[in-house]
Amino acid sequence: MSSVIASLRLKGALLIILSLLCGTTQAYYTTQGQNVVSRESGEVVQLKGIGLGGWLLPEGYMWGIRKLDRPRQFEAAIEELIGAKQAKKFWDTYYKNFVTREDVAIMKSWGVNTLRVPLLASMIQPREGQPANPPFIYDEHNFQILDDFVDWCEDLGMGVIWDLHGAPGGQNAENISDSDGEARLWTEKSIYWPLTVDLWDTITRRYADKKCIVGYDLLNEPLLARYPGVDPGLLRELYVLLTKTIRVTDRDGIIFVEGDDWAQEFTILEPLDWDEHLVLAFHSYPPSNSQNGIQRWDDLRQKYNIPLWHGETGEQDPPWELYKRSTRFLEAGNIGWNWWTHKKFELSRQPWSIHRTAGFEMILDYWNGKGNKPSKWQAKRWLFKQALMTNSVNCEFLPDMVESLHPLDPAAYVRTQGIKAPVIIKQPEDKIVELGYSTVIRAHISGYPLEYQWYRDNTSIDGAKSFELYLHELESSEIPGTYYVMASNTKGTVKSKSVRITTKPFSGMTLKQSQDVPIVDGEMDEVWESAPRLNLENIVTGSASSDSDLSAWSSLIFDTENLFCFVRVFDDSLSTNSAVDHMKDGIELYLDADNSKSPYFGKDEYQLRYILDETKMTSSIGSIITGVQVGQKRLVDGYQMELAIPWSSLDLRGEVHEYLGLDIHVNDNDGNTRNGKLAWWANRDNAYQSPSRFGTIRLGE
Repeated sequence: MSSVIASLRLKGALLIILSLLCGTTQAYYTTQGQNVVSRESGEVVQLKGIGLGGWLLPEGYMWGIRKLDRPRQFEAAIEELIGAKQAKKFWDTYYKNFVTREDVAIMKSWGVNTLRVPLLASMIQPREGQPANPPFIYDEHNFQILDDFVDWCEDLGMGVIWDLHGAPGGQNAENISDSDGEARLWTEKSIYWPLTVDLWDTITRRYADKKCIVGYDLLNEPLLARYPGVDPGLLRELYVLLTKTIRVTDRDGIIFVEGDDWAQEFTILEPLDWDEHLVLAFHSYPPSNSQNGIQRWDDLRQKYNIPLWHGETGEQDPPWELYKRSTRFLEAGNIGWNWWTHKKFELSRQPWSIHRTAGFEMILDYWNGKGNKPSKWQAKRWLFKQALMTNSVNCEFLPDMVESLHPLDPAAYVRTQGIKAPVIIKQPEDKIVELGYSTVIRAHISGYPLEYQWYRDNTSIDGAKSFELYLHELESSEIPGTYYVMASNTKGTVKSKSVRITTKPFSGMTLKQSQDVPIVDGEMDEVWESAPRLNLENIVTGSASSDSDLSAWSSLIFDTENLFCFVRVFDDSLSTNSAVDHMKDGIELYLDADNSKSPYFGKDEYQLRYILDETKMTSSIGSIITGVQVGQKRLVDGYQMELAIPWSSLDLRGEVHEYLGLDIHVNDNDGNTRNGKLAWWANRDNAYQSPSRFGTIRLGE
């Protein structure tokens, strides 16, 4: 044991003694058994919150760029354009506009009672220049941003949950922790544990007199088990140490603990008994909306008599029925929730959408390698203007999204802002859509509350009364035409421009209807020799060092009774050594029976996961499917897997000219965790989040 870690443990023991002598915060909420309760009345409270993602820890996808995906990259890119001095002023402007007192007041008016604040350690505890031992260096200027925010929340009666989103060194090796590509919190703990302990101690002490502080989300989405050589037990050890640190100042504030593997896996934290005010904080995308989906976490709630909190979810495109279903389910089950997130650039998945300026688009072109570098004067002007555009008064408000978070009330926004005449912010666009695919037409219009009506060829479309119009599984004879929308409120009416939707021939794979069917045993029957192949060439997570390490192809055929799928996997190291099913060698087959390209899994969407050497389907996503035949065969260079899926289980008849949503993935475990994942269609590991990300196949003659 290193001397640093030993000293930390000694400090933890002393902290417990000191906590008995120190004053404590008097936050709005604490825990009592499986409940979060009001400190004043003792009544059970459901936490209803929104995360402030993109504020103190900006992510690339929120800005509309993936080449720069984490704060340290943004910081370097902006400094390269305008210099260090102006870059600091830019971030100051950005921080002060991205979240304002008015934002907090408006969210409070909706019925939100907590805000989860993702902290980037380096914002207040600089990466460079830190001594080997305390006292560590803090940025007092940036701390003032947090001070102001806490004062707003204290004044307005809004609860604050601190979330260490980007820990010193990185609690995972991903962009979301602002890591440099290595999870140094675990690989260099003698350096980064003292920084993390001191950070939580500093934050807790600084806001000890503020009752709005609800609790402490110790680490966002840690990853340990997937890194060879890292002891997963370190997570519990650090959590215990951080809890002891916080308890010096705050005896009863809530300690939110996230599991390993994206806040999914909690067994490595057992027993969950080191503090009387723990809350199990799980994350799930898409939002959990069924008992089946949360059963593994509910079992722990019952076992340890602690509350559950759906600490992060969202990111779904409209329509919003899934959000309504999920928040109602969580409320009925006494589970708090926190939606991700309140504001992003040019997206419709959150309450406010930030509009990108023309100048900022040119900067993005430069960063994406598609445009020239702007001058320092141009970049400064464009960046500062965009920072001002992050202020909510300059953003598009999306009330339908807010209303879907039951029981939030977006009409309260009107009571604070007043009704304004409709203004078209962004017009719909012409589209050419491939047959069998789906599309959506959007018009962004301010002036809530609004009534919408879409028209096709000047005829109103029944039920088309949203700012978006979904057109599913396009056929040439049904969909093409000219579309526009009318939007009105008590202050006036506006009409969008007319747009043309046209179709083009289907270019994807057409399956062969076969009179001969294979024996489902994992052997490659003759029928597969002539079947068209899908090459799984997209590495969606991890890596593949060679074709022998990980490569795969698949073939599909059908008859009137079944859809048949054959998957050939080349893998020179087979392993199912993981506690998590999707980290084991195996395949995932995604099906969208009606090819609706829905943004969420419903009754017609399925995920079929089969692990090597097992014939039982393992999946908690999508509808339940029965009657699937499975055959497997190990080979010296990998394995083969064969499925027969009854059309009746998909509520289909296997008729020609039908379209199916489809994707096929292969998980690769080379020892103790998943090292890579291949996909046919997806270019990121996101098919499990939304059927809209599946490809399309056609049933042919």
